[in-house]
Amino acid sequence: MSQSDNHIRHHTAADAVHPGGAPSQNRQATANVVRLHPVRAKVDSPLDVEQVLSEGSLRVVFQPVCNLRSREVIGYEALSRFPEQTVATPRQWFDQALRLGRLQALELLAATTALEQLARLPAHVFLAVNVSPATAASTEFGELAATIPPERLVLDIAENATVDDYPRFTEVIDHLRSLGVRIALDDAGAADVSLQHLLGIRPDIVKIDTTVIHGIAADELRQAVAYSYASLAKRAGAMSLAEGIETEGDLAMLLSLEVETGQGYLLGRPAFLEV
Repeated sequence: MSQSDNHIRHHTAADAVHPGGAPSQNRQATANVVRLHPVRAKVDSPLDVEQVLSEGSLRVVFQPVCNLRSREVIGYEALSRFPEQTVATPRQWFDQALRLGRLQALELLAATTALEQLARLPAHVFLAVNVSPATAASTEFGELAATIPPERLVLDIAENATVDDYPRFTEVIDHLRSLGVRIALDDAGAADVSLQHLLGIRPDIVKIDTTVIHGIAADELRQAVAYSYASLAKRAGAMSLAEGIETEGDLAMLLSLEVETGQGYLLGRPAFLEV
């Protein structure tokens, strides 16, 4: 366990632990949906994706998502954690899986590991899982989503995905949404594709990226960007969510900008569920 991952026993922000958070069988249906662009980064040791897949050694921590006014916990985001023999970030693990053609398998393992613990969370909260469009469109993910109450599932669409076939992808999204699943646009403001996704996917939740949120209390340009996304979300009937809130000053500014919900170390760090 890393120093930043504690054990969850909180259901409100005030109770949060606060020092520290094989190619698809359905390839034909999803091959033309998405192009992913991995970030190439150096790591200290080889990342054995196949070993993680075969051993199921991926673990999941949960970071609370809160209503910013009441600080009530309304949901959790599931975040992957990998074997600690390497200093590689989760993003680097998923990028390695992409290069090996095993991204969908690794994303499905992460989603399965997270959703298996949904029953241990309070019944009124949602659980957000991060997947690429190709994984979201797969038969395997559809079968997995069918095993849980759909209204408790939020699908975070990865910001580094370029969707080539929006009609096909939106068909999948519309089907999931018809079941009650909500769709979140992850990291709005961090990538060129974000506006394309905003228009193409029409998400239920717009997540404003950490790079916009850090230092927003003293930065008028960041304030303008956050307000524009919050306003777009409101016009679209979606919920705005700020990522990476770390100070009371930033939270107060987000409230003044009419951002509704958020997550970050101020509200609760990622944590394992208590045994």
